Amino acid sequence: MVLGMTRVGRVTRLPRTESERSRSLGEVEMLAWLLDNSIPVPGTGRRFGIDALIGFVPVLGDMVSGGIGLFVVWRASRFGLPRIAVARMLANTVIDIAVGAIPILGDAFDLWFKANTRNLAIMRRRLEEPAASTRDDWLVVAGMVGAVVAVVLLLGWLLVSVVAALVGLLS
Repeated sequence: MVLGMTRVGRVTRLPRTESERSRSLGEVEMLAWLLDNSIPVPGTGRRFGIDALIGFVPVLGDMVSGGIGLFVVWRASRFGLPRIAVARMLANTVIDIAVGAIPILGDAFDLWFKANTRNLAIMRRRLEEPAASTRDDWLVVAGMVGAVVAVVLLLGWLLVSVVAALVGLLS
């Protein structure tokens, strides 16, 4: 660190001891498994978790599973991961919450997307190779931001088109 300047890039609240680190990692792994893969579907080899079941309860279910998903990201952020990796994990959780809130479609999406399992994979990869490039994380986050901007622009264009058509019908 240079005097007068701060280095930004990693969250620096690492677990103090190896046993604390193992316990924290175990909590994240257990929550990800419980939310995304704890229930086998007989004869298919597929699994889903309580996230998909909780999501059937309108509004409250999505809030509860989203809150637990955010806890997973918060817990993972305490390991000193690069901020962009934490941002990518947060984006996965926000996508899970936003799309999961759509009735029926969101429940089907929860069966496929498994944000917590994705976040656990990001966390493990960063813990196994802490000096690895964050290029992929930057590309994914940039792609997500680009997709959000495109959707907002499309919805804006659609709204303007509908209003213009209504004004044309009324005049």
